Amino acid sequence: MDVGKAIRELLFEHPSVIVPGLGGFTSTPETATVDYVQGAVLPPSKKLAFNPNLVINDGMLVHHLQQSNVITFQEAGDAVTRYVDNVKQALERREIVDIPQVGRLYRDYEQKIRFMPEGTNFNADSFGLPTVSFSPITRERKTETASGGAIAASGGAASTLTAKANTESGAPVPDIPSATGSQATRNWAQGLMPWLVLLSAVVLATSIYLIFSNTGNTGTTVETLPVDKERLNVKPKVEQDATAATEDASIENTAGETGQDPANSPASAPPVQPKAESKNGEDDKYVPNKRTVFIVVHSFGVRSNATNFAQSLSEAGYAPETRKVGKLFRVGVTFPYDTQQEVEDMKNELGKKFDAKPKTAEELDEMN
Repeated sequence: MDVGKAIRELLFEHPSVIVPGLGGFTSTPETATVDYVQGAVLPPSKKLAFNPNLVINDGMLVHHLQQSNVITFQEAGDAVTRYVDNVKQALERREIVDIPQVGRLYRDYEQKIRFMPEGTNFNADSFGLPTVSFSPITRERKTETASGGAIAASGGAASTLTAKANTESGAPVPDIPSATGSQATRNWAQGLMPWLVLLSAVVLATSIYLIFSNTGNTGTTVETLPVDKERLNVKPKVEQDATAATEDASIENTAGETGQDPANSPASAPPVQPKAESKNGEDDKYVPNKRTVFIVVHSFGVRSNATNFAQSLSEAGYAPETRKVGKLFRVGVTFPYDTQQEVEDMKNELGKKFDAKPKTAEELDEMN
């Protein structure tokens, strides 16, 4: 007894067929559909699905087997039970159970029974209707401008008159091409294309030249902020005023203790003449003939961080300078000096103020 065949026959007559102990096959009517991808029109059919929760025996499958095979109801029930046991054992072995012209049953990775329909049309009203293939009709529409149409019309009229005259005289009829707006546009574009290519090459060459002209042989790009030579890396005026006030207080205290006039006291220093202030209110410490050295305070990998720290140096009274070496941005000050001790003092001063370990550019290059 073929239980799979009985399931297929019942699906043509009933919306659902229950296999006791396994599940139920249900069908849902679907209207005719158009598949634009495959280019086909599908007739009305039924969408087949499997529900493993429908396990209650309604007796329909057993009764159909009893009538079609002329056996007892008990024998038909035993046949269905054996069929269900064989299907479950195959599913446990992770095999695919094929029900001819119905579909395939299998277990997924979650151990749930899944169903893949075969594609049979179980709609009895449309059974046997084939799938109709089609292909869309493409239409071409030529669009011409008013001037192009007028030229074509005049060209056509001229060619007609010429052909008529040649026919009457017995001369061969030449082919007179008609100029259209689209053809003129294409010719203009083709003539312009070489100039566009040449212009692109010139722009590319100029860009490459500008990029490499800003980079030295060592690959180091120096970016320097505007430097005010009147305040080149000197202490802010506030610190100078505080130092002067401290010295004046020290002189007064010494004079008070000894009872001498500060001006006549041998221990006191000669009066300090005030220096002329520059435009920025700071002492002019810039000496152009001195040697200079670039002291790097911090190095950054991001340009915005280097710019922010350079602003901090400027607010602290220094003239900052930024140099790009490789992928790093070195931020520091260019310091004029006479002796190496002055360089070390400036490094110590910058290190205390900005919590860093400043080094000269030459020292960093030797380390790298």
